[in-house]
Amino acid sequence: MGAYMRAASLVAVCTITGASLLCQAAPVEFPIQLIPGAQAVYAREITDYPRALDAVLRMLVEKFDLPLPRGKVEIHSTRESYEQALIKHLKLAPSLAKSTAQFSRAAAGSNTLLVNEQALAGFTWPQRIEEMAHELTHILQLTLANRPGIVGDQWLIEGFAEWIAFNILDALGLDNLAQVRARLTDKVRDRKRDGALPSLLRLDSFADWVEARRKSSFDATYSQSFLVTDFLIQRHTLAKVVEYFRRYEQSDDYQANFKLVFEEDLDEFGLALGQHLEHLLN
Repeated sequence: MGAYMRAASLVAVCTITGASLLCQAAPVEFPIQLIPGAQAVYAREITDYPRALDAVLRMLVEKFDLPLPRGKVEIHSTRESYEQALIKHLKLAPSLAKSTAQFSRAAAGSNTLLVNEQALAGFTWPQRIEEMAHELTHILQLTLANRPGIVGDQWLIEGFAEWIAFNILDALGLDNLAQVRARLTDKVRDRKRDGALPSLLRLDSFADWVEARRKSSFDATYSQSFLVTDFLIQRHTLAKVVEYFRRYEQSDDYQANFKLVFEEDLDEFGLALGQHLEHLLN
């Protein structure tokens, strides 16, 4: 437990720029790993990041039989520090990092889970666990792909992270999956009525995703991506989605990977998806 207890404190880093002294808290870091010898705790009693991480990891391994994600967690106390981490770990252009940091509460890249603590200040711990589960799934995707980053099918990258996160909340007793489906369906239906529902299958890059989220809202992108991924899993199984991410180790041709694994191309899946969403949302 010693390493985890040390992670609870912040260290100030000061640099001299011109005539000014700038001080910024260094990010708290700890590895993505299970707490040795820890026993399962009631999820609603979790009040720190190491135990939240441990709870999510146990669900990934025990409920879904998935490998332990490889990497580390960084807790950033300021938006400016978080923004710089997006540039370093996600390789975002400064302008994209700045716009992303305006709304992003957490992110993952180069096997590092970044937490924007300033943006999570008003969140409950169940809400923080949801954020961590989402981003840990991104680290898992990189572990499955055996790559520091993957590009393409951003709707599935985000949708799978949403799907796993809500399934973990259900398993931990922090939410109910049937209610999640109903709640997100209602939210996406409302966005459709507003005319703000983008075609997710056309969003290939992270920049495309950020722009669609900015223009169309969180629910039109993230909540819709859950519904799309839920349909994909019902149609092809969870094992096939896991296989899809493993395919990135052999090839980064995401369209070819999709067709090889799911035995249909994106256009064919899009037709079936359109019919499904039309029935679901009307």
